[in-house]
Amino acid sequence: MKADSKISRLILVSPWFLLIFLAIPILVILTIKFNLAIPLVGPRLLLFNNICFAFLAACRLLRYLSAMGKDIRYGIGYCRPRQVSSIELSADEARGVLSRAGYVFAADGRYGEKRDIGYLGTTVLYAGLVILLAVGCWGNLRQFAGVLLDGVGPATKLNKVETFRALNMGPMAASPDSLPRMQIIKQFLPDEAYPKGATDVVLIAENGKELRTILKPGDPVSYGAFEIYMAKLVFEPEIVIKNRDSQVLFDAFVRLDPLVEKRGAFSFYGPFEGTDLVGGVYYQPEKSLLMVVISRGNRKVVADMVFQSDQQVAQGDYVLSCAKLGEWSEIHVVHSRHKWLQVAGSIIAVIGLLLRVAIRPQRVWLEETAAGSTVRPSGKEAMRLLS
Repeated sequence: MKADSKISRLILVSPWFLLIFLAIPILVILTIKFNLAIPLVGPRLLLFNNICFAFLAACRLLRYLSAMGKDIRYGIGYCRPRQVSSIELSADEARGVLSRAGYVFAADGRYGEKRDIGYLGTTVLYAGLVILLAVGCWGNLRQFAGVLLDGVGPATKLNKVETFRALNMGPMAASPDSLPRMQIIKQFLPDEAYPKGATDVVLIAENGKELRTILKPGDPVSYGAFEIYMAKLVFEPEIVIKNRDSQVLFDAFVRLDPLVEKRGAFSFYGPFEGTDLVGGVYYQPEKSLLMVVISRGNRKVVADMVFQSDQQVAQGDYVLSCAKLGEWSEIHVVHSRHKWLQVAGSIIAVIGLLLRVAIRPQRVWLEETAAGSTVRPSGKEAMRLLS
């Protein structure tokens, strides 16, 4: 490689320049974790950041590949050390010693380097990054990720975007036209067979062909270019809270999600907030038992009001009831990603990084002086040979 400008080396060689691509991911994580409102920071900016990172990694990979078969691969302008040592040997004598040890010098004789497998490690590192980032970016461009709540009843059309409560689509999102209708036959509460619950469904294609399967959390079912899986069971009771004068203080559906650890016999929980009261609802699906906690300010005014979902209970100033109770399966429909390629890219990048870190370049700069010559070594081998 010929000597390059400082800007060219910064962009195409320096590892420190790559750190700028960490800024956007860090900002996105901060916005999510601390609920910050940072202008323009979001999935689209993260995608643009990763596309730029992939393009730069590809440019670096081509640069390293182009010099793979050359004798001089790093070049005189790359990472020239500041440390200078004086030796009694002339520059010609030093070149002779180093050449016999495998060093190759440029035409002017002032710079030489020895072939090392660490260079291959850097090339492999960028190859892994290109695979990882390119596959990830393509997956984000084609992203289709929909979430719906569905229960036992008529078949639901998954090929309609209106079906989903939440939908995240990339700029080149895959069309959902090939998705089937889905009919839930039965829902299984958490037990020994299904620790996180399960859903028995029938997937019905446009031609009428049916596929019956059981959806379980963490076990997706492939359907064409998509994956369909159940995330969890969700219950939505319509909680009605009145005072003793029958004035309605709260009337809304409360979403109950599975608890990580049960509270007694209750395995589902959801918070709610009214005009002048807040609280939480616990649920035991096996016995259809609800428990409501009501607070005002920092003071708990009513606690542990337990009642059946089809009953009414009065305590203190409050009368509670459950007008309706929905039992849903949270279903996710996502466009398949080539995760194995991303894993392979990550492994390749790590192998390349380990090679680069373990095997340092052996390079040397020579200058003739009146008393012999000066040596700027990169790596320890040159000075060991010349000593």
